[in-house]
Amino acid sequence: MTTELTTQTKELLSDLKPKKSLQELLNGVKVQERVDKLLLILLDCSSSMSSRFDFSSLTDIYDNTYTSKMSVSWRILKRDLMPNMQGWTYGVLLFSEFDVYWEVIPTVDTKALITKDTPIPRGMTPMGKALQFAWNWVRSNAKQARFIMLTDGMPNDMSKESILEMARTNSTIPIDTVGIGKGSYDYDPIFLASLSSITGGMFVETETVKELASTILKLAPSNRPLLGTAKE
Repeated sequence: MTTELTTQTKELLSDLKPKKSLQELLNGVKVQERVDKLLLILLDCSSSMSSRFDFSSLTDIYDNTYTSKMSVSWRILKRDLMPNMQGWTYGVLLFSEFDVYWEVIPTVDTKALITKDTPIPRGMTPMGKALQFAWNWVRSNAKQARFIMLTDGMPNDMSKESILEMARTNSTIPIDTVGIGKGSYDYDPIFLASLSSITGGMFVETETVKELASTILKLAPSNRPLLGTAKE
């Protein structure tokens, strides 16, 4: 009996010992292939995106025609961007309340966005953190990428100059910026234009629903195949 227990104990102890070193385990992990063509949408989800968009075409905030900047943006992404993705991978990052999170994890499935309800705007505008997250993710997971950032406000987590300096470091990835609403009143058009200029992207101001819709269609992969190299 004693001999049997001792043998069992040795077997148990043997099982507890690491079979492989950490490096051996890492070497055995299959590396996921990098995304070839990625369109990353950075969408401002701060509380100001709940305000009315395109006053000229609407009458009463309480009637059924009321549309917020967020609801309009979300519908246009579904209607005008998704049918024109050309098989590219895309992802949607929301930034609000000093937080950044995936609303749509990168995928080629357009239904992933189409079936999603409109996000609820809240909090502040951590634009700098959103861009940092996006750049870091792309460097590790993509070969080529482009960003489209839609916003109606200004960053309140970092200074504009700090964000522009980060953009200079990551200038190989184009950033198309879309200002929603009236420039200078809601957002800083000079800052957004600089962010796009540094990275080889495009800046567009949109004050009406029609302008936003035509802009998103113009920036879709079927009409704008521009991509930049994601460097590690």
